[in-house]
Amino acid sequence: RAQTGTTPVQWLLAARVRRAQALLETTTLSVEEVARHAGFDTATTFRARFVRVGGTSPAAYRRAFGDDGHRRRAGAADDVRRPSAVPGA
Repeated sequence: RAQTGTTPVQWLLAARVRRAQALLETTTLSVEEVARHAGFDTATTFRARFVRVGGTSPAAYRRAFGDDGHRRRAGAADDVRRPSAVPGA
């Protein structure tokens, strides 16, 4: 904890959320598939943890930051912040 500033469990959760963020930004995987690929047991657990760590739902995050091949309207991401998913970072 002294080296990372967080507990091992919190660090792992943050790493899983970062992985999920990358998948949501760059793939068209369903939320259920993203949950599985990021190491969460269920999509329900994933959604709850993602909101707790990131402050927004996976679907809202994808709408704001996903690479869907379309230009988003100006300011589309203004209402959703891109969290670092790491406490203190």
